[in-house]
Amino acid sequence: MKKSCVPPFINSNRSGIVIRYLKHTEINRKAWDACIQQSQNSYVYAYSWYLDIVSPGWDALIGNDYAAVFPLTHRSRFGYRYLFQPAFTQQLGLFYTGENYKDSILDFIGTIPPEFRLIQIQLNDGNPFTGNLPPEFTCNKRRTYHLMLNRDIETIRKAYSENLRRNIKKAGREGLTTPERVDVTDIIRLFRNNRGKRLSHLGEREYGMLQKLLDGAAQKNLILSSGIYTPEKELCAGAVFLKSREKYIFFFSAVNETGRSKGAISFLIDYFISIHAGESVLLDFEGSMDPNLARYYSSFGSQEVVYLQLKRNTLPAAIRWLKK
Repeated sequence: MKKSCVPPFINSNRSGIVIRYLKHTEINRKAWDACIQQSQNSYVYAYSWYLDIVSPGWDALIGNDYAAVFPLTHRSRFGYRYLFQPAFTQQLGLFYTGENYKDSILDFIGTIPPEFRLIQIQLNDGNPFTGNLPPEFTCNKRRTYHLMLNRDIETIRKAYSENLRRNIKKAGREGLTTPERVDVTDIIRLFRNNRGKRLSHLGEREYGMLQKLLDGAAQKNLILSSGIYTPEKELCAGAVFLKSREKYIFFFSAVNETGRSKGAISFLIDYFISIHAGESVLLDFEGSMDPNLARYYSSFGSQEVVYLQLKRNTLPAAIRWLKK
Protein backbone atom coordinates (compact mmCIF):
# COMPACT_ATOMS: atom_id res chain seq x y z
CA MET A 1 0.00 0.00 0.00
CA LYS A 2 1.35 3.40 -0.92
CA LYS A 3 1.86 5.64 2.07
CA SER A 4 0.83 9.27 1.94
CA CYS A 5 3.44 11.96 2.36
CA VAL A 6 2.48 14.40 5.11
CA PRO A 7 4.33 17.73 5.26
CA PRO A 8 5.66 18.64 8.70
CA PHE A 9 3.94 22.03 8.68
CA ILE A 10 0.52 23.00 7.36
CA ASN A 11 -0.50 26.67 7.37
CA SER A 12 -4.19 27.34 7.92
CA ASN A 13 -5.33 30.11 5.58
CA ARG A 14 -8.59 30.56 7.46
CA SER A 15 -7.25 31.12 10.97
CA GLY A 16 -3.56 31.71 10.44
CA ILE A 17 -2.62 28.90 12.82
CA VAL A 18 0.43 26.84 11.99
CA ILE A 19 -0.51 23.19 12.55
CA ARG A 20 2.07 20.42 12.71
CA TYR A 21 1.47 16.68 12.55
CA LEU A 22 3.86 14.94 14.95
CA LYS A 23 4.57 11.28 15.45
CA HIS A 24 4.46 9.96 18.99
CA THR A 25 8.21 10.15 19.56
CA GLU A 26 8.31 13.78 18.38
CA ILE A 27 5.80 15.07 20.92
CA ASN A 28 7.08 17.27 23.74
CA ARG A 29 5.17 15.67 26.60
CA LYS A 30 5.89 18.47 29.08
CA ALA A 31 4.56 21.09 26.68
CA TRP A 32 1.61 18.85 25.81
CA ASP A 33 0.53 18.39 29.43
CA ALA A 34 1.00 22.09 30.13
CA CYS A 35 -1.42 22.85 27.29
CA ILE A 36 -4.00 20.41 28.65
CA GLN A 37 -3.63 21.81 32.16
CA GLN A 38 -4.07 25.39 30.98
CA SER A 39 -6.70 24.76 28.30
CA GLN A 40 -10.12 26.31 28.66
CA ASN A 41 -11.79 22.97 27.88
CA SER A 42 -9.44 20.67 29.77
CA TYR A 43 -10.30 16.98 30.28
CA VAL A 44 -8.21 14.42 32.13
CA TYR A 45 -8.60 12.05 29.17
CA ALA A 46 -6.15 14.16 27.15
CA TYR A 47 -3.11 14.07 29.44
CA SER A 48 -0.15 12.17 28.01
CA TRP A 49 -0.14 9.54 30.78
CA TYR A 50 -3.83 8.79 30.13
CA LEU A 51 -3.36 8.56 26.35
CA ASP A 52 -0.34 6.27 26.81
CA ILE A 53 -2.60 3.73 28.51
CA VAL A 54 -5.65 3.87 26.26
CA SER A 55 -3.80 4.37 22.95
CA PRO A 56 -0.08 3.51 23.11
CA GLY A 57 1.86 5.31 20.36
CA TRP A 58 -0.72 8.06 19.82
CA ASP A 59 0.24 10.88 17.45
CA ALA A 60 -0.92 14.50 17.48
CA LEU A 61 -1.66 17.74 15.70
CA ILE A 62 0.08 20.71 17.32
CA GLY A 63 -1.05 24.30 16.80
CA ASN A 64 1.32 27.25 17.26
CA ASP A 65 3.89 25.51 19.46
CA TYR A 66 1.45 23.73 21.83
CA ALA A 67 -1.03 26.58 22.22
CA ALA A 68 -3.61 24.12 20.86
CA VAL A 69 -3.37 20.34 20.55
CA PHE A 70 -5.39 17.51 19.02
CA PRO A 71 -4.54 13.88 19.93
CA LEU A 72 -4.68 11.27 17.17
CA THR A 73 -5.45 7.89 18.76
CA HIS A 74 -4.81 5.28 16.10
CA ARG A 75 -4.63 1.60 15.27
CA SER A 76 -3.92 -0.49 12.17
CA ARG A 77 -5.94 -3.23 10.53
CA PHE A 78 -5.54 -4.94 7.17
CA GLY A 79 -2.56 -2.68 6.57
CA TYR A 80 -4.61 0.52 6.98
CA ARG A 81 -4.27 3.05 9.79
CA TYR A 82 -7.39 4.45 11.37
CA LEU A 83 -8.40 6.80 14.19
CA PHE A 84 -10.63 5.43 16.94
CA GLN A 85 -12.15 6.55 20.23
CA PRO A 86 -10.38 4.63 23.01
CA ALA A 87 -12.24 2.81 25.76
CA PHE A 88 -12.88 4.81 28.94
CA THR A 89 -12.26 8.04 27.01
CA GLN A 90 -15.47 9.91 26.36
CA GLN A 91 -14.15 13.10 24.77
CA LEU A 92 -10.95 14.16 23.03
CA GLY A 93 -10.64 16.52 20.05
CA LEU A 94 -9.11 20.00 20.18
CA PHE A 95 -7.78 21.54 23.41
CA TYR A 96 -6.70 25.17 23.40
CA THR A 97 -5.22 27.78 25.73
CA GLY A 98 -6.67 30.90 24.13
CA GLU A 99 -10.12 31.98 22.99
CA ASN A 100 -8.75 32.69 19.52
CA TYR A 101 -8.25 28.94 18.96
CA LYS A 102 -11.82 27.99 19.88
CA ASP A 103 -13.13 28.31 16.33
CA SER A 104 -10.21 26.52 14.67
CA ILE A 105 -11.61 22.99 15.05
CA LEU A 106 -12.32 22.70 11.31
CA ASP A 107 -8.73 23.63 10.51
CA PHE A 108 -7.45 20.81 12.70
CA ILE A 109 -9.93 18.33 11.26
CA GLY A 110 -8.82 19.32 7.76
CA THR A 111 -5.21 18.71 8.78
CA ILE A 112 -5.72 15.07 9.79
CA PRO A 113 -3.41 13.11 7.47
CA PRO A 114 -5.23 11.26 4.66
CA GLU A 115 -3.33 8.09 5.55
CA PHE A 116 -5.92 7.59 8.30
CA ARG A 117 -8.45 5.96 5.99
CA LEU A 118 -11.06 5.55 8.69
CA ILE A 119 -11.96 8.08 11.39
CA GLN A 120 -14.34 7.40 14.27
CA ILE A 121 -13.60 9.91 17.02
CA GLN A 122 -15.40 12.11 19.54
CA LEU A 123 -14.65 15.77 20.06
CA ASN A 124 -15.16 17.54 23.37
CA ASP A 125 -17.96 19.87 24.38
CA GLY A 126 -15.67 22.87 23.86
CA ASN A 127 -15.35 22.21 20.11
CA PRO A 128 -18.14 24.15 18.39
CA PHE A 129 -18.41 24.29 14.62
CA THR A 130 -18.52 27.67 12.88
CA GLY A 131 -18.55 26.30 9.34
CA ASN A 132 -19.14 23.19 7.28
CA LEU A 133 -17.29 19.91 7.61
CA PRO A 134 -15.48 18.52 4.57
CA PRO A 135 -18.09 16.56 2.58
CA GLU A 136 -16.51 13.16 3.31
CA PHE A 137 -17.24 13.55 7.05
CA THR A 138 -20.44 12.78 8.92
CA CYS A 139 -21.26 14.21 12.32
CA ASN A 140 -23.50 12.89 15.10
CA LYS A 141 -24.52 14.55 18.33
CA ARG A 142 -23.80 12.78 21.61
CA ARG A 143 -24.87 13.82 25.08
CA THR A 144 -23.55 13.96 28.59
CA TYR A 145 -25.05 15.60 31.69
CA HIS A 146 -23.48 18.24 33.93
CA LEU A 147 -24.55 19.30 37.40
CA MET A 148 -23.10 22.49 38.89
CA LEU A 149 -22.18 22.00 42.54
CA ASN A 150 -21.56 25.66 43.43
CA ARG A 151 -24.75 25.86 45.52
CA ASP A 152 -25.81 24.62 48.93
CA ILE A 153 -27.05 21.04 49.11
CA GLU A 154 -30.64 22.02 49.93
CA THR A 155 -30.86 24.08 46.73
CA ILE A 156 -29.36 21.28 44.64
CA ARG A 157 -31.73 18.67 46.10
CA LYS A 158 -34.77 20.82 45.31
CA ALA A 159 -34.12 20.05 41.62
CA TYR A 160 -34.15 16.27 42.18
CA SER A 161 -37.08 14.37 40.71
CA GLU A 162 -39.69 12.99 43.12
CA ASN A 163 -38.79 9.43 42.20
CA LEU A 164 -35.10 10.07 42.92
CA ARG A 165 -35.95 11.53 46.33
CA ARG A 166 -38.01 8.44 47.17
CA ASN A 167 -35.17 6.11 46.15
CA ILE A 168 -32.65 8.00 48.29
CA LYS A 169 -34.97 7.92 51.30
CA LYS A 170 -35.57 4.22 50.74
CA ALA A 171 -31.82 3.55 50.73
CA GLY A 172 -31.51 5.41 54.02
CA ARG A 173 -34.09 3.12 55.59
CA GLU A 174 -32.46 -0.07 54.33
CA GLY A 175 -29.59 -0.07 56.80
CA LEU A 176 -26.91 0.66 54.22
CA THR A 177 -23.66 2.12 55.43
CA THR A 178 -22.73 5.70 54.72
CA PRO A 179 -20.49 5.64 51.62
CA GLU A 180 -16.91 4.94 52.63
CA ARG A 181 -13.58 4.67 50.90
CA VAL A 182 -13.10 1.35 49.09
CA ASP A 183 -10.36 -0.08 46.91
CA VAL A 184 -11.06 0.40 43.20
CA THR A 185 -10.12 -3.24 42.58
CA ASP A 186 -13.13 -4.27 44.67
CA ILE A 187 -15.40 -2.03 42.60
CA ILE A 188 -14.08 -3.53 39.36
CA ARG A 189 -14.65 -7.03 40.76
CA LEU A 190 -18.21 -6.12 41.76
CA PHE A 191 -18.87 -4.86 38.24
CA ARG A 192 -17.40 -7.96 36.57
CA ASN A 193 -19.50 -10.25 38.74
CA ASN A 194 -22.70 -8.43 37.86
CA ARG A 195 -23.31 -6.17 34.84
CA GLY A 196 -19.96 -7.10 33.34
CA LYS A 197 -21.18 -10.62 32.67
CA ARG A 198 -23.61 -9.20 30.09
CA LEU A 199 -21.09 -7.01 28.24
CA SER A 200 -19.20 -8.98 25.61
CA HIS A 201 -17.11 -5.97 24.50
CA LEU A 202 -15.29 -5.86 27.85
CA GLY A 203 -12.57 -8.48 28.16
CA GLU A 204 -9.30 -8.94 29.99
CA ARG A 205 -7.61 -6.28 27.86
CA GLU A 206 -10.20 -3.64 28.74
CA TYR A 207 -10.30 -4.51 32.44
CA GLY A 208 -6.50 -4.41 32.54
CA MET A 209 -6.60 -0.99 30.91
CA LEU A 210 -9.17 0.21 33.44
CA GLN A 211 -7.04 -0.96 36.34
CA LYS A 212 -3.99 0.83 34.90
CA LEU A 213 -5.98 4.04 34.47
CA LEU A 214 -7.25 3.97 38.02
CA ASP A 215 -3.83 3.09 39.42
CA GLY A 216 -2.28 5.97 37.46
CA ALA A 217 -4.99 8.37 38.58
CA ALA A 218 -4.57 7.28 42.20
CA GLN A 219 -0.84 8.01 42.04
CA LYS A 220 -1.72 11.53 40.91
CA ASN A 221 -4.41 11.91 43.59
CA LEU A 222 -7.13 12.21 40.95
CA ILE A 223 -9.70 9.67 42.12
CA LEU A 224 -12.30 9.45 44.85
CA SER A 225 -13.71 5.96 45.33
CA SER A 226 -16.67 5.10 47.56
CA GLY A 227 -18.51 1.92 48.44
CA ILE A 228 -21.71 1.01 50.24
CA TYR A 229 -22.17 -2.10 52.37
CA THR A 230 -25.26 -3.92 53.54
CA PRO A 231 -25.83 -4.70 57.25
CA GLU A 232 -24.29 -8.11 56.43
CA LYS A 233 -21.05 -6.35 55.38
CA GLU A 234 -21.57 -7.11 51.69
CA LEU A 235 -20.27 -4.55 49.19
CA CYS A 236 -23.40 -3.83 47.17
CA ALA A 237 -22.42 -0.66 45.26
CA GLY A 238 -19.34 1.37 44.46
CA ALA A 239 -18.29 4.31 42.34
CA VAL A 240 -15.13 6.02 41.18
CA PHE A 241 -15.12 9.77 40.61
CA LEU A 242 -12.24 11.08 38.54
CA LYS A 243 -10.94 14.62 39.10
CA SER A 244 -10.55 16.70 35.94
CA ARG A 245 -9.58 20.21 37.07
CA GLU A 246 -12.92 21.98 37.56
CA LYS A 247 -14.88 18.74 37.14
CA TYR A 248 -15.60 15.52 38.95
CA ILE A 249 -16.38 12.78 36.43
CA PHE A 250 -18.70 9.93 37.45
CA PHE A 251 -16.21 7.62 35.83
CA PHE A 252 -17.06 4.07 36.84
CA SER A 253 -19.66 2.37 39.03
CA ALA A 254 -20.86 -1.07 40.00
CA VAL A 255 -23.89 -2.45 41.78
CA ASN A 256 -25.31 -5.90 42.49
CA GLU A 257 -28.98 -6.90 42.71
CA THR A 258 -29.12 -6.12 46.41
CA GLY A 259 -27.74 -2.65 45.87
CA ARG A 260 -30.01 -2.03 42.91
CA SER A 261 -33.14 -2.98 44.82
CA LYS A 262 -32.15 -0.71 47.73
CA GLY A 263 -31.29 2.34 45.60
CA ALA A 264 -27.63 2.24 46.65
CA ILE A 265 -26.18 4.11 43.64
CA SER A 266 -28.60 7.02 44.06
CA PHE A 267 -27.70 7.13 47.75
CA LEU A 268 -23.99 7.14 46.89
CA ILE A 269 -24.23 9.89 44.26
CA ASP A 270 -26.36 12.06 46.55
CA TYR A 271 -23.80 11.64 49.33
CA PHE A 272 -20.98 12.65 46.95
CA ILE A 273 -22.95 15.73 45.90
CA SER A 274 -23.59 16.66 49.54
CA ILE A 275 -19.87 16.45 50.36
CA HIS A 276 -18.89 18.71 47.45
CA ALA A 277 -21.85 21.10 47.44
CA GLY A 278 -20.66 24.69 47.43
CA GLU A 279 -17.47 24.00 45.50
CA SER A 280 -16.86 25.81 42.21
CA VAL A 281 -16.93 22.58 40.23
CA LEU A 282 -19.37 20.50 38.24
CA LEU A 283 -20.27 16.83 38.30
CA ASP A 284 -20.03 15.25 34.86
CA PHE A 285 -22.20 12.13 34.67
CA GLU A 286 -20.30 11.04 31.52
CA GLY A 287 -23.32 10.13 29.40
CA SER A 288 -25.45 8.58 28.33
CA MET A 289 -26.95 7.86 24.91
CA ASP A 290 -29.06 5.21 26.66
CA PRO A 291 -32.48 6.92 27.17
CA ASN A 292 -32.99 5.27 30.57
CA LEU A 293 -29.62 6.42 31.88
CA ALA A 294 -30.17 9.85 30.39
CA ARG A 295 -33.43 10.19 32.33
CA TYR A 296 -31.70 8.97 35.46
CA TYR A 297 -28.85 11.47 35.24
CA SER A 298 -31.23 14.31 34.46
CA SER A 299 -33.28 13.37 37.55
CA PHE A 300 -30.50 14.97 39.64
CA GLY A 301 -31.29 18.32 38.02
CA SER A 302 -28.33 18.06 35.66
CA GLN A 303 -28.24 19.80 32.28
CA GLU A 304 -27.74 18.13 28.92
CA VAL A 305 -24.43 18.97 27.22
CA VAL A 306 -23.75 18.06 23.59
CA TYR A 307 -20.48 16.92 22.09
CA LEU A 308 -19.85 15.61 18.58
CA GLN A 309 -18.83 12.31 17.05
CA LEU A 310 -17.02 12.47 13.70
CA LYS A 311 -16.77 9.74 11.10
CA ARG A 312 -14.99 9.41 7.79
CA ASN A 313 -14.52 6.20 5.83
CA THR A 314 -12.24 6.24 2.78
CA LEU A 315 -11.30 2.57 2.99
CA PRO A 316 -11.44 0.56 -0.24
CA ALA A 317 -14.96 -0.60 -0.97
CA ALA A 318 -13.96 -4.23 -0.51
CA ILE A 319 -13.29 -3.76 3.22
CA ARG A 320 -15.30 -0.62 3.98
CA TRP A 321 -18.24 -2.61 5.26
CA LEU A 322 -16.10 -4.13 8.00
CA LYS A 323 -15.91 -0.80 9.84
CA LYS A 324 -19.40 0.56 9.41
